[in-house]
Amino acid sequence: MNKNLITSIDKISIAEFREFLFDRIVPIEEVKDLRGDKIYKSLQYWRRHGLLPFFEKGEKFQLSFAQLVWLRILDHLREYSFTVKKTEKICNYFFKNAYDIGLPQKNIEYTKGNLLKKKLAGTMSEEEENSLQWVENALNDELLMYGLKFDINYLTNLINISLEVNEEAGILVFTDGEVMEHIGDNYFNHNNSDLDRKRPHIYFSLSYFLEEFIEKEELQKLLMPRLLNDDEKMVLKEIRTKNVKELIVKFNEGAPFRFDIVNEKTISGEEVMRLKKVLGLGNYEEITLVTRNEKTIIFKTKKKKYIR
Repeated sequence: MNKNLITSIDKISIAEFREFLFDRIVPIEEVKDLRGDKIYKSLQYWRRHGLLPFFEKGEKFQLSFAQLVWLRILDHLREYSFTVKKTEKICNYFFKNAYDIGLPQKNIEYTKGNLLKKKLAGTMSEEEENSLQWVENALNDELLMYGLKFDINYLTNLINISLEVNEEAGILVFTDGEVMEHIGDNYFNHNNSDLDRKRPHIYFSLSYFLEEFIEKEELQKLLMPRLLNDDEKMVLKEIRTKNVKELIVKFNEGAPFRFDIVNEKTISGEEVMRLKKVLGLGNYEEITLVTRNEKTIIFKTKKKKYIR
């Protein structure tokens, strides 16, 4: 996809993206489709077939980032010649099902349950106490709960959880219109737990769509390669939290790959990508990590086991 399909939006951070996920700030007339045409030309067709739930009517209005991700999915499905009937099935999965069961309330009740557990255990922070108060007030606000049903759905849940847990996420669309989601190695469908993810499907990578909005270096730090062992995951976690003081990667051959982090210097996106490739391939002999709190981790490469 051409990443210059929005003419007035600069790339932003993950934090900014999450903050403005539901805000209508993207003028529809400035968004192009995959063919380079104004995307609003397709809206009447999609709207007529019920594929734009909770979108404003007309040709000039503003989109949220969440809505634009859905338009991108529709645009790609059209390029794959997906039928309206099957596309409607996908739309219902993400939007209608969420509206019918009151997904926003379920989300908030889940958060409330987790906060109450911390309160009972005596481990709740002041910030979490404030969050609990907001959650309890929100659940008692019928107007707020009703309004949230127009924004929060299974697609926005997937986006938010992926960014919160720092894992790649995606959508598998099968030939019959069935949908399976995944976050990391966890695959699921809120309607059907018996779907076989090995069936032929179209795969929509969430990070691919997020590249349109989020700075590349931010996404590179977010997405953790799969099949890493606990030590390798620890290295990337400490990098993300900027807790690395020194990092040395020794190879079987050649000079070590060394970082000496001083004066709060952070590892660049290019260096992170190189390190991820090294870890993903297991292409190292030994790694030494020294954190800012003086914790030292030393480990050697292990033969990776691939699940078939």
